[in-house]
Amino acid sequence: MYTQQQRQTVMNYANWLAETKWDTFSTITYRYDVKTEQNRKVMTGLEEYLKTLDKPFNMFWVTEFTNYDYNTHNHLLLKGDIVGDINYHLRSKSLIGDHVKHLPYEKSASMYVSKFICDTKTNWGIVKK
Repeated sequence: MYTQQQRQTVMNYANWLAETKWDTFSTITYRYDVKTEQNRKVMTGLEEYLKTLDKPFNMFWVTEFTNYDYNTHNHLLLKGDIVGDINYHLRSKSLIGDHVKHLPYEKSASMYVSKFICDTKTNWGIVKK
């Protein structure tokens, strides 16, 4: 799947992400098929919304493909009290229903979210406020 250099890049990202004391590992699954470009717009819109709040937070997000690369979902690492704000924003856009999971962060989540970082079709972003 990856070259040795790409595997090293994935490990470096995972180790770098693990340096932050994240609070939450989230999986955001949409109510309908969301393609790559639409997903990127949804996530950058979420970033913009969260930046307007008077709350400190860190967020790392990465897109993962499902159903043979037909649609997408996202994984997030979160630091700060923004889970409710994420749910509110995505529900206000009718993007999510009950298929959203927010779990306590475990170090292995940093590796999990990094695994596709070298895939050229994967979108990701990091926000610190």
